[in-house]
Amino acid sequence: MNSRPSRAVIPAHRLPKVMTAREMREHWLDREVTPLSPILDMTVKYAGHWWNLDGTDAWVRATDSNAIALYEATQKRSAEVLAQIQRKLQH
Repeated sequence: MNSRPSRAVIPAHRLPKVMTAREMREHWLDREVTPLSPILDMTVKYAGHWWNLDGTDAWVRATDSNAIALYEATQKRSAEVLAQIQRKLQH
């Protein structure tokens, strides 16, 4: 699973609101996708925007500002917890 942040930010008006699972998988294989956390990979960041897996064949771009803020906070907290766990494992 890729943990590097997406590099390219594409303006929202140039992105679809929905993409197929195959399209997202191609971006993932190109290392352009960052999951919300190592465990929560049904919400990802691609092209500077959050996307949610809807069923098995579609990814929907998040547009609600409250949801986006929650994803950002969750990603930050997840990274902090993962860093704490890694520090404990090193001792």
